[in-house]
Amino acid sequence: MDGINPNEWKTLLARANSGELYLDPETGKGLDKVCDNHIENLQDALSSMNRMGHMTGFGNFNSSKILEKKYSELITGTDQSIDVILLQHIDAAKTAKEVVAKAIANYVALDEEQRAKIEKMIP
Repeated sequence: MDGINPNEWKTLLARANSGELYLDPETGKGLDKVCDNHIENLQDALSSMNRMGHMTGFGNFNSSKILEKKYSELITGTDQSIDVILLQHIDAAKTAKEVVAKAIANYVALDEEQRAKIEKMIP
């Protein structure tokens, strides 16, 4: 697979959901906005690719048809086309945002749990 493998982020999300990942809220501050901006940029690029659609205009020669097919497949139609790769990146960025949010929630929950334990020990 070219591009990014969204399954790597899904594995991290599973680990975060099982409580294995923690992220200090201060460290993760603003990462959701970074993810949102990245997703928006990728979606804009995808919209541009969709507007391009099918490449034409290479003429009537046999080689022209071959070039037309080759360049069209760069945009869409195969698992290595730009549209597929952009969708993979969008999926990965959305999952990364979920990982960060869950890891921060895990950190906060653990911090609260430890605080409660310490408070019980104080007379």
